[in-house]
Amino acid sequence: MFTVQEIVEITEGTLLQGDETTEITSVHFDSRKLTDRSLFVALTGGTRDGHEFLPNAAKAGACAAFVSNETKAREAGLADTFALILVKDTEKAFQQIARIYRNRLSLPIAAITGSNGKTTTKDILAHLLSGQKKVYKTYKNFNNHLGVPLSLLQIEPDTEAAVLELGMNHAGEIDFLAGLVRPTFSVITNVNDAHMEFFDSKEMIAQAKGEILGHTDPKGFACLNQDNELVANLAHLNPGKTYFYHVHQEGEEPRAADITASAISFDEHGSHFVVTTNKGEQFKCFMPLFGEHNISNALPGIFIALHLGLTPEEIVKQLATLSISTMRFERVDGAGGLLIINDAYNASPSSMIASVRTFLSIYPERKKVLVLGDMFELGAQSKAYHQEVGEELKAMKQEFELVAIGKDAKFLAEGYGPGAKYFTDKEEAASYLASFKNGDYALLLKASRGMALETLLDSLC
Repeated sequence: MFTVQEIVEITEGTLLQGDETTEITSVHFDSRKLTDRSLFVALTGGTRDGHEFLPNAAKAGACAAFVSNETKAREAGLADTFALILVKDTEKAFQQIARIYRNRLSLPIAAITGSNGKTTTKDILAHLLSGQKKVYKTYKNFNNHLGVPLSLLQIEPDTEAAVLELGMNHAGEIDFLAGLVRPTFSVITNVNDAHMEFFDSKEMIAQAKGEILGHTDPKGFACLNQDNELVANLAHLNPGKTYFYHVHQEGEEPRAADITASAISFDEHGSHFVVTTNKGEQFKCFMPLFGEHNISNALPGIFIALHLGLTPEEIVKQLATLSISTMRFERVDGAGGLLIINDAYNASPSSMIASVRTFLSIYPERKKVLVLGDMFELGAQSKAYHQEVGEELKAMKQEFELVAIGKDAKFLAEGYGPGAKYFTDKEEAASYLASFKNGDYALLLKASRGMALETLLDSLC
């Protein structure tokens, strides 16, 4: 990867001790994840000062470290052979070497951003490519100013393709991350009401997501969701080719798109649909995921996989074996025959409604229970958004039991009106939900990550 001397030159640091010819093979800021010949990044911006973990890093096999406090680094009492590289800012130094490392890579990199669906889209694309290529994908959702450079530095030289996820809360963050990644292919899944705490409008969120396009390789392309007007309107920001994907609804007028899903149906195992491309290809697909939103998440992955040489037959075969990250519409067998859909990884108003619609469309033989919790990062409009979700649920005019849990979920229950059950915390709700532990019911868990709604599984399974 780098020698110590190369790292010193890249970061304009000072080598306090150690051998400048030492070879570094990996980099991490978590001392528990270090291996032999690794570089430890002593971050100082969190609740703990990374300099405190220098002895741990050495014991784990690290042979070098970025430090910004010479006194603390000396006090760690490390062997003279351990390379201490003094820099002004360890986080920036970490990002600098990630940028240089990415510049040395010649493989195609897909970068995915959007209000919802980033991780699912990443997982689908990576899974499709993994049938034919050695693929690296972002670990879990390490998609921020630390996770993205870490992901870049974990790409091994023999990797044939990488799929990275870029997240944001504020304007300028995608610009920085995409500048590190310089994606061959970029995907914007959607723009909706997530992160409204930090933006005045969805249009401003769209502009922030669109920052990825200016960093997309003109020899590659951007793949944009045509069904989300705010995304489709960003196409002018892309200096190269732009392709669009579209989920065709039954009864609507056909739209021209570069890849389209149509003839959509669901069964108890997942989703069936037909893919049509701008090259005249048409093939039937099945994937063990539910919902039109997940079909939408699959389309850019299918399009990029086709571009990278996979055949429709290979895509169909690989898509059918897909397994997705936990807590994303994950089926769980509960006690007494209860069926649980754990979609509690995160939530926004639009993703909550999409999840509910999908849930209500499957398992027709079962009575449905919606267990919905607080949605975070909605700012001053949180009460209104929760009320609107409740009103939209009521307008569906379908039979289900609604259980709302949390501080702002009270307004969701109020928006729904009579019939909704409201609990301030999960412990209260658990006692009530125990009555559904039999084979007559299917239960959906959906809330923002901070609610940790999945902890209800302990009492339901």
